[in-house]
Amino acid sequence: MPSASAIVRYAKQRLMRAWHFVARFQRLIAYATYLLLWSKLFVERPKSSAIESALLSLKSIKHMPPELTATAGIEASEHWSEGFGAVNVALFRNLRGTGRLSETRHAHPAPRFRAVYLWDSAFIAQIWKWWDLDVAWDVLRAVIDSRQGDRLQHFTAEFAGSTFTQPPLIAWSLEKLCLVAEDEQSQRWIRHSYEPLRRYLDWLNSHRRLPNGLYAWAHPYESGVENAPRFSTRDERRLDDTTALAAPDLCSYVVLKCESLARLARRIDRGEEAAALDRQADVIRAKVNVELWDAREGLYFDRHFESRTLVRSRTIASLLPLWAGIPDQKQAEQLVGHITDPTSFNTTIPLPSVSIGDPAFEKDMWRGPVWLNTAFAVIEGLRRYGFYEVAADFAYRLCDGVYRTFDYTGHFHEFYDPERFDTTELHRKRGNRWKQFTLGPKPVTGFVGWSGLVNTLVIEVLFGLERAAEGLSLTPRFPPAANGSDWALLLPQFDLDIRLSVQPNGEFHGVWRFADDTQSFVISSGERLFIGTGNSR
Repeated sequence: MPSASAIVRYAKQRLMRAWHFVARFQRLIAYATYLLLWSKLFVERPKSSAIESALLSLKSIKHMPPELTATAGIEASEHWSEGFGAVNVALFRNLRGTGRLSETRHAHPAPRFRAVYLWDSAFIAQIWKWWDLDVAWDVLRAVIDSRQGDRLQHFTAEFAGSTFTQPPLIAWSLEKLCLVAEDEQSQRWIRHSYEPLRRYLDWLNSHRRLPNGLYAWAHPYESGVENAPRFSTRDERRLDDTTALAAPDLCSYVVLKCESLARLARRIDRGEEAAALDRQADVIRAKVNVELWDAREGLYFDRHFESRTLVRSRTIASLLPLWAGIPDQKQAEQLVGHITDPTSFNTTIPLPSVSIGDPAFEKDMWRGPVWLNTAFAVIEGLRRYGFYEVAADFAYRLCDGVYRTFDYTGHFHEFYDPERFDTTELHRKRGNRWKQFTLGPKPVTGFVGWSGLVNTLVIEVLFGLERAAEGLSLTPRFPPAANGSDWALLLPQFDLDIRLSVQPNGEFHGVWRFADDTQSFVISSGERLFIGTGNSR
């Protein structure tokens, strides 16, 4: 017969289990109520003046957010200033503290996506980078530390799970943070994350690599572009088997991962590993060009490993090898021809997810609308190959489109209309009743999971701000549409204030204030100015 103490212990255990069940059930009801009701009824327009230092301390944010002022020469220029500030408000709201999902601060893409997503976090960190680097690191660390075995998870949530991964961009994002951070800070981050990120590459090689050396998604949902015409119908009634489909986007992401890991390895004195990673990247590049390049179309396409059939669907995935340095210069020029073609990817808000001239184009999620993460990636590719003017023009129009849409609708959205500054014609998986019931028929609002990348484009592409061994530098590039405009950018984290005027002759007249030093400058478009020294080249 059990002793009295054993009976008491058993009763306590049962009571605790019942308590945990009740508490979890209450949280589930609260989450479902929020998702299905309150998040649809109460959607507040973010106001750029809503962030004060007292609020920042609640989330342990050390610095005030960046500020942008655009004046003169731009029609209704206040939508740039208002939109830039409102991105920061939405970003702040979506930052979560430690809790059940993560032992560090982490980011939700939007209030209605209450989870930690892999590739969303990679892009969110790039927005936080110019505001507070420690927050940016926490956003990435939340993904790394929640891995299952060697697999970085598709998402981490309290009431759901996934056996998939997502576009493997955490190493790329971390390396971009390290370019801006102090060396001691970077070393700490790299030593914490290098091994798990290296093992994650091994996991991808074991679980996603085809016998021909290229990579395939385990499922359309793993790609992040699940209802794209490459492998799905609009409503997802048909989701193709992608396990034998060599994918140009996944291959590009793996190349970027190898490149970034190699650079990180060199920073912690692992030269041999870095060389091996560079070799792997080169091998994948060569295989992609042999297997996935279609010389007739001048684009990259998915190819079935077994049937050898190309899936000629002209989507944004066809352009992503540009980001990873895969095409040669001639191939890159052919890709840029598609990018700048008004009947293809050169739309009012540029870089739609499907070429506007493709028969499958429609304004539904990944079947046509503009998504800022993949558009950002293509602009990075343009810059990589030296197409700086095209990159500046597209960055400017992307930012203008997102800020104008915010001015009109009062919200940031998951995706955007390539032809309009509203969401009237946009849809979210029409015909999929479950998705429309849970997330609605339109793009999710309050979304800065990557839509906030417009702020990063302003800082990195238009102002051309970067940090290198020599320190901070400025390489401004604004398109002719900005001629005669005046701009001011404040970055409190770096104690930096930049003011410049865009001249019709291609020059920039301005002044920078860095710490206690102030200096005026006159430079040409694309000319690099080192802040703190006044030297240019």
